[in-house]
Amino acid sequence: MQVHQISAQQIQSKEAFLKTLAACTQHAEGSNSATANNTISACYLVETPALIDAPLSEVSSAFFDGNKEIALQLFEAVKNNVFALVDGILVDQKAACISRLGDLFTEIEWLLHDKPVRAFPYYKDQIVCTGAVLGSALFYHFLLEQGVDAVFVDIRDCIVTSDDFGEAGVLESITQARIQQTFIPGRTHVTQAGIGATDQNENATLTAEGNVWVLKTIKGL
Repeated sequence: MQVHQISAQQIQSKEAFLKTLAACTQHAEGSNSATANNTISACYLVETPALIDAPLSEVSSAFFDGNKEIALQLFEAVKNNVFALVDGILVDQKAACISRLGDLFTEIEWLLHDKPVRAFPYYKDQIVCTGAVLGSALFYHFLLEQGVDAVFVDIRDCIVTSDDFGEAGVLESITQARIQQTFIPGRTHVTQAGIGATDQNENATLTAEGNVWVLKTIKGL
């Protein structure tokens, strides 16, 4: 399976999306990986959009410092930036994307109404890792709008990690089995780069080595 890692800077505008998709499609066709109906046998691994990466970290810091109201205000600004991005990129898929994003925003908002009782890396991962899911959801709906028959995968359902938040290792045997069960040969998948979840469904940022292992595993499908 061809793997394309979509960087934070490529999730910034409709023009960047179109350029990214054109480059990936051209590469696939050059490698004879496109099917007769132009569906690319590929996996797009999407990072957190650059315009919300640092702001999500600021939300994490404000929350951990006990400034709940500031954290909520900062997160409201993040939501507005994401909705502006949706407005600039999507038309027919806008409503479906906003619905999906609403579920993701709720994950963070529930956390922000709690009080921190664990170490900072835990909370940062719970908040910042969601950014990659937001970015991949936007890219997924963009592909659908372009007529690409894509499958959305929440990689947190596949990649099982240690609880070393901020630098989690991958539990390889169970993760490999889940990846093989989830990814469908001959289809286009959209998922997230650099994240996974513990066996307690807690978001976790992967180590660089863990991320490389995931890339190689998906490529080997």
